[in-house]
Amino acid sequence: MRFCKSRNFPRVLQGGLVFLMIAVLGLLLTLPWSITWITERTPDDPEGMYVKYLVVLAYSGVMSELILWQARGMLRNVICGNVFSADTVRRLRTAAVEILVLGAFYLLTMPWVSKFFMAFLFVVMVLGGCLLLVLAEIFCQANRYKEENDMTI
Repeated sequence: MRFCKSRNFPRVLQGGLVFLMIAVLGLLLTLPWSITWITERTPDDPEGMYVKYLVVLAYSGVMSELILWQARGMLRNVICGNVFSADTVRRLRTAAVEILVLGAFYLLTMPWVSKFFMAFLFVVMVLGGCLLLVLAEIFCQANRYKEENDMTI
């Protein structure tokens, strides 16, 4: 708990985000081989599951990179002491839309891949996207209050 209150905590989180972004990029680049290794499916799979896995995981990876990019920008605002800003609100809304688009993609792939798992991911993404939209509105109002307060001083 004490670690969370230190000034170094946002920088540690920033390092973690950069590590995650590099890990996701590495996973994306090795996806054609890792699908074969993990699922034992090959590109010439008669059921076409290899291609389905490749499409779903590649799209998920790209969207994850975009979401992590927004998180990195929000954390930069925290480190700079500019938390309640229009940039943070914009990044929260952008991340929410990206999560909702990812959820819609999972809904569309539900009959194509794994019905239960895709339905579960769809629900999680919709909940996460809606939560980020609520947070974006809270930060927007906080930014307005901050701007009003700055004008009166």
